[in-house]
Amino acid sequence: MSFRKVKEIIFLGTGTSSGVPTIACLTDPNQSCETCMSTLTPGGEVNVRRNTSLVVRVNHEDGRLRNIVIDCGKTFYVSALKWWPYHKLRQLDAVILTHPHADAINGLDDLRAWTLHKVIQEHIPIYLTNNTLEAVKALFPYIVDTKQATGGGDLPSFQWNIIDSCSPFTVEGLEFTPLPVHHGKYFTTDEPYIYVGFKFDNISYISDCNFIPENILNKIRGSNIVILDSLDYKEHSSHFSIDQAINTSRNLSPIPKRTYLTGFSHKVEHFKLVNEMKQLQLNEPLLWVRPAHDGLKVIIDNLNEEQEEEKKRDLKINNKFNNSIVVNNLFN
Repeated sequence: MSFRKVKEIIFLGTGTSSGVPTIACLTDPNQSCETCMSTLTPGGEVNVRRNTSLVVRVNHEDGRLRNIVIDCGKTFYVSALKWWPYHKLRQLDAVILTHPHADAINGLDDLRAWTLHKVIQEHIPIYLTNNTLEAVKALFPYIVDTKQATGGGDLPSFQWNIIDSCSPFTVEGLEFTPLPVHHGKYFTTDEPYIYVGFKFDNISYISDCNFIPENILNKIRGSNIVILDSLDYKEHSSHFSIDQAINTSRNLSPIPKRTYLTGFSHKVEHFKLVNEMKQLQLNEPLLWVRPAHDGLKVIIDNLNEEQEEEKKRDLKINNKFNNSIVVNNLFN
């Protein structure tokens, strides 16, 4: 049971596995992808999206916020290099893994940057299902069994903690309730592939899914903040579309105070989607849905103030984006 509270969450990554921009679009002679090409402008940085990852910052009686990371994929270290100093973070107090896909686990080896020679800390606790641990063993045998290390032997130092996808567990005094959902299926058996999201302190986080069972929806209900997978505008075999994510939030009772969308492909342009969601809210005032972006910090106790800050932030980013378009046009 939780005896500590979440102060804030920070989105380290909000893109699908391949990330945004894509090399195909950046090298396309026609430069036809609005989203990818915008990332080359100062105002378009908000469209740079790395693998989905979240920092959960938890209050502690000693005054230092604890940093719990959900997922550590291919682009995690690049994200950390940008957003860790930006948000004045240092320690990495725990990592929770949702599933054994590359965009969730392939950054584990880079965590040596925190533990090598105890430069920041001695070790990092890792929480994961046994299924995910087996995948980690296959990918990084030397970080699970250090006897298999070679070369210089520079290894991250981990404490492994096996979790049950059906049972709550506690990290740094905060209880996490697993939310197992479908994330596509196995090609050979047609059985659903299970991704494990989490509910913690009235926040539900599901960054990869194409179907949420009814019993899991019941656990999500009552969340103040819901974070949902939403690849792009079309339905997909292993991801929610934007409309499916919106409908999921709309059908929760009560409707969450905030719904953040994440896991985007390059088919989604941030400012366009923000405007679409604001228009939706005009028609359905209780339905507050916005795209998250890399680096976004949400302060949990200030959700009303966050709405005002959103207006200021959008105005600032839009002005920067528009100015960069003018500059680009001068040179075209």
